[in-house]
Amino acid sequence: DTGVDGWSVGDFLEPAPIVQDTAPPTAMILVPLNGSTVSGTAVTVSASSSDNVGVVGVQFKLDGANLGAEDLSSPFSITWDTTLTANGSHALTATARDAAGNSAISSVVTVVVSNTTSPPTGRVIEIYPSDANSTCNEEFENVANTLQPGDTLILRGGIYTQTCRRAIIVNGTAASPITIKAASGENPILTRPGNADYNYSNNNIEINGSYFTIQGLRFQGGSAGVRFLGGNHITFVDNEVYETGNNAISMNSANTDSFIIRRNHIHNTGLLSSTIGTTEGEGMYVGCNNAACIASNHLIENNYIHHTRGTSEGGNDGIEVKTGSYNNIIRNNVIHDTNIGTQFPCIFVYGGGAGLNTVEGNAMWNCGEAIQVASDAIIRNNLILNSSINGITATPHSQVPTVKNVTIVNNTIYGHPNCLYIRWSGATNVTLANNAMYCPGNTAVNASGLTGNIKSNYVEGSLSGASIDNNGFFNGGAASTAFTSPSALNFWPTTGSILRNTANATYVPSLDFNETVRTSPYDAGAYETGGLASNPGWTVGPGFKTTSSTSTTPTQSTQFAIGDR
Repeated sequence: DTGVDGWSVGDFLEPAPIVQDTAPPTAMILVPLNGSTVSGTAVTVSASSSDNVGVVGVQFKLDGANLGAEDLSSPFSITWDTTLTANGSHALTATARDAAGNSAISSVVTVVVSNTTSPPTGRVIEIYPSDANSTCNEEFENVANTLQPGDTLILRGGIYTQTCRRAIIVNGTAASPITIKAASGENPILTRPGNADYNYSNNNIEINGSYFTIQGLRFQGGSAGVRFLGGNHITFVDNEVYETGNNAISMNSANTDSFIIRRNHIHNTGLLSSTIGTTEGEGMYVGCNNAACIASNHLIENNYIHHTRGTSEGGNDGIEVKTGSYNNIIRNNVIHDTNIGTQFPCIFVYGGGAGLNTVEGNAMWNCGEAIQVASDAIIRNNLILNSSINGITATPHSQVPTVKNVTIVNNTIYGHPNCLYIRWSGATNVTLANNAMYCPGNTAVNASGLTGNIKSNYVEGSLSGASIDNNGFFNGGAASTAFTSPSALNFWPTTGSILRNTANATYVPSLDFNETVRTSPYDAGAYETGGLASNPGWTVGPGFKTTSSTSTTPTQSTQFAIGDR
């Protein structure tokens, strides 16, 4: 119709509001099954995915690196030639995205690749301990720098020592990787001459390269223990890094991609004497400050990290993943006592990168803050216990001022001054669901700007900025009745626990802390009981976490606390 002076009715109507899609899709790997063994050139990997609007693509990943191209149409699947992957345990995930740019990563599916292998095509070189303190002409360093694709370097047990810089560059290929490893049943120790003040002029070792494995070695001393100067497709497994002047493992010199850091014992870091100066003692420093270098697609799993010391504001975090680093999986690690000197997080992920970091299945206690997260992360299925500041700190950071894409679900959080300290004003695409937050006599939730998907969190302790509304937050009762034995670190829900069968199904991960498939009706917190009265999995305590996908732990040196030195 035409109105006065030729104006139409539509000219007076306000446009319809634009509704922003902030809901992420879901993704779950269907095959292969978790814990299965695969082989051959044509293994199908498939996933299901759904979204409130529509899924536009699924990217499968192997050990954090892209596995083929993104599948842009349903059903989502890819064929995997496992003969191009080393035998052993590997992690599969699927990342789903929608047209609005929201994305989500599936729970990890662990499989074992087992193909019949031919004898090594390269050389097998065996070397013995040496003292190069006076000459700096170390056989290990010299030989390692001459390795070619397919070679294997075997170190016999004993002390390998030198005073000068020890640096190796090793480049294998995907088809012919290089291996540097300990002789079976022996303990080669790469070290520096004794130093009562832990005041070292060099790192223990500096490493760069691609497609190689370091396995079963012990790195004692050095300013930093193991410093990666860059590289890609490096596997660092079953090693020990300890008694460092500064941090243990650092990846803050250049971009790094697709590392596997698995089953390493990292302890007693940051020992530089206070009479010399200040120090940091991070267990792992991953990426660079202010995103000056990026760490991407790393799998950091099943490590045991403890007694990290710091005396500066640089920190003594267990694992710190810096700004801009992304698509890193941090799972099944045991971390405790990151509160010697300074008090820093057991795990800190900044975000701000091109993808999400995933923190899952970790156990931690005696931290400063147990987990700190700013942006772009999934925090799920963790046991977060008895720390001196906060259980989870979820706030902006000066380097990552915008909070977005944070999912905190199905964690068990106990025994902190604040179970959850959260500042989410202006945050987008955030979820807080199905957590068990028990801080008796203290604060369960200290919140400001609480927004997003807030569902089915069970609490003991006071609340600030939140309330018991029987929607986002429920009264969880007493920890002594909800859990089997908090004093013994046994947080398996009792048979009468309010946590059983009370989780919100929309936000439940596919696996629990034990890597058991979750089944309906789902439980809140890190464990899925499946009706069982007692925990069939790993008993929480010092040492490596064992799961169905991990092997027995390596033999390592005697543990000691700072006070024992």
